[in-house]
Formats: sequence, C-alpha cells, structure tokens
Amino acid sequence: MLAEDVKGMRAKHRILAEKSFQVVELDKGYSNRYLRVDLTTKEISMHAVTEKMKELWTGGKGFDLWLMLLEINNKTKWDSQENPICFSSGPLGGTTSFPGTGKTLLTSISPLTNIPIDSNVGGYFGPFLKFAGFDALVIVGKSEEEVVVVLDAANQKITIETAPAESNDSHLLADELTCMYADTEIDRHNIAVVSSGSAAKHSRIGMLNFSFWDWRRGVSRLKQAGRGGIGMVFCDKGLKALVAKNRDITPSWRIEESKVAHHTNPKTISTQDCPEEIAFIDDIIHRWKDDKEYVIEMMQDIQKRFRHISRTAIDRINKFTGTSKAYLYHIATFYKSLSLDEKGEITIQVCMGTACHVKGSARIVDRLEQVLGIKCGETTKDKKYSLEAVACLGACSIAPVIKVGDKVLGNVQAKDVEKIIKDPKIFDIARVME
Repeated sequence: MLAEDVKGMRAKHRILAEKSFQVVELDKGYSNRYLRVDLTTKEISMHAVTEKMKELWTGGKGFDLWLMLLEINNKTKWDSQENPICFSSGPLGGTTSFPGTGKTLLTSISPLTNIPIDSNVGGYFGPFLKFAGFDALVIVGKSEEEVVVVLDAANQKITIETAPAESNDSHLLADELTCMYADTEIDRHNIAVVSSGSAAKHSRIGMLNFSFWDWRRGVSRLKQAGRGGIGMVFCDKGLKALVAKNRDITPSWRIEESKVAHHTNPKTISTQDCPEEIAFIDDIIHRWKDDKEYVIEMMQDIQKRFRHISRTAIDRINKFTGTSKAYLYHIATFYKSLSLDEKGEITIQVCMGTACHVKGSARIVDRLEQVLGIKCGETTKDKKYSLEAVACLGACSIAPVIKVGDKVLGNVQAKDVEKIIKDPKIFDIARVME
C-alpha cells in the first residue's frame, strides 16, 4: 500500500461526529459500560452495563443479544432503522495470543429470516473493544453516505467519518484503513477493521470480515463471521467499515522477537530496490495485461527470473491488478514452485514418500546436509544450491529418488551424493548408476 495513496484517501474524509472518552481499567473483566452509535442522528453515547446483565450473561457473553432486545420491537425488520448490529467481546474479551483466540460475538435481525441471528468470529476486534474500555458496541440507524466508524483508544476518541475513496473489496479496504490509522509500520498490529465488501449488498448471506495484521507477511488477513447475512445489514446501514485502534499495551510483534518466528520460513521477506529489477517485474505484469486472472502466471515468471517472490513483486502485482496482498501471499506460500525465500541456482529435492523412505532417503538428506553445509529447507551461502524434502516425486519404481534441477535421478544412495554435487555431467543421465 503506497503512503501517498492512503494520504489522498484520508484527505477526502469529513468528520461527521466526534466524541472523546477516557479508557477505563477493567474490573474483574468488565468495563461496566457499552458504546452506542446512531448513524442516522450521528449520536455517539456511552451507557452503563447493569448488574442484571452480568448476572444473566457471565463474562459478557450474551451482552449482544441483551442489547439487541433493547433496540427492536415486534415490527422490526432486517432493514429497519432500529435494527442494530450488536458486538460484544465475549468472556473477558479473549486474548491477542493469536488471531483465533480473540472472539467477537454479533447479533442482528437476519435478512434471510427476519428473526434474530448470532455469529462469532476470531481476530482482535473483540479484545481491542475491551481494551478500549467497552464491554459491547451497538450500531443503529442508517447513513446517507458511506462512512467509517473509528474507535481510537490510543487517542481516546470515537469518530464517524465519510469514506468516499477507499476500496469496496474487504481485503484491499483492510490494508488501506490499517495503513491509514497506524502511526508506524509496527503500530499496524494495533488496528482491526470490520467490513462487508460491496458484494454483501446483493447477497442475503453476505459475511462480515474482521481483519488482523499478519506481522510475518506485512499484510492484513481476514476472519469471517458468516451467519445469516449480517454483512448485508452492515451495507444497508451505509457503514463501509468499523475500525478499532488499540492502545500499545500488547507486545509489539517483531519477527526477531517472536519465538514462533524462529521456526518460520522465511524469517524475513526480501525487497528489491534496483530500478532495473523493478522494471523487469512491471514488464512481466504488463505482459499479462495487468489481468488479475493471471497473477499465478505472473508469479511463476517472476520466480523463474529472480528465484523467489519478493515483497516488492507482491506490492507491484497488487498495484497493477488490484489483487489483495493477502491472496498473493497465500499463492506464494501454497504452491511448491513458488517461494518467498530466494532459492539457489539449483534446487535439490529428496523424495520422502514411503517407497523412498524405506530405501534410505533420510540418509540421503543427512549426507546432502553434510556435503552442502546447510539444513533441509536452506540455501547455500553462494546461492548455488537449495535443499528440500518433498512428499513425492512420482517415480516410486526407481526409489529412492531425488530431483536435481529439472532432472529426476533414481536408485540414489547416500554414497552417491558427492558425485552428484561435484560432477556436472550427472545432469545428462536419467539416474545414478551403481
């Protein structure tokens, strides 16, 4: 996401309503208040959580249903002004240990059934709501123009803002708003975005998408609350997105600080600053006519030229095709032929399937690691070789099998490894002879 693009979008915002608040510390898991936003009147108000609510709904699980019942009547339909979208942060708000642990509970009148429905989703919106000092959030009314509601706990204010320039695609919108409201790159882990995407306007099963910041890949990822078409209600209210900005009270996740990251490959994602390399990447994208249907082919061509997919390449494909970065990283990590790590000139793959395993492929891996001076999954310092263990190479009849570059070699033994590495003529034969 380019900074100048985000600045241009932000400059087009108009603040329709603003309210300051003080963050309160939790008392046994409760802030003892909830937030209500009326998009019709542009009124932002705070209300008390009663002891009766806490007696009925331990930990806050169910506050969303209680608050919905306070808003509706027997004539309320899904598209009525008073139909609320109610969010509660669940028992004690969950945690931000990983995106599945932070829970948000949602309730509204369903476009499918015109009766109350509920849903729940992971991500960090629920915890961020709780950390801001609110046990729940209620959104009612309708806006005449598309708006975002921003709950900013860092600056202790809530705003309703017009948002005429941001994307309608939830993946892109999450990236745009995350970059827009984060003060620094590391602050992006403090932003959670809720949106529905324009498709939900036409689908009674439209979902809500809850973003969280993927610190390893540098993009916003989504979790979905899919029950009952609550995304359609979101669109009907003219609500483009709901943004929560957390105080910096959770650890700032950096790859070098994370224990998980030590087992993550790659530990860093490279960038390309050379103008000639960037021009080459752009040329590949343009050769495929900037068509998002061919992003896999673009990435294959980039992989072939540079032996990996850099962050720069992801950014350029995103810019020219409009394909979300989250989807592009998904492709780059899903297909074995693509890699975020820079590969060596020659990739050596060792089959670890059953036929190869029983004939000693593990010993071949051990010997290759000794000869090359690297571990499986790594590349030699001179960028000559990369070593990989794979599930199958499809040549069980000549097991154990390895693939060196484009050549499949069968009946390989651990004692053959040095000969394979040292003798370039090995690429001219179909298998290693005894």
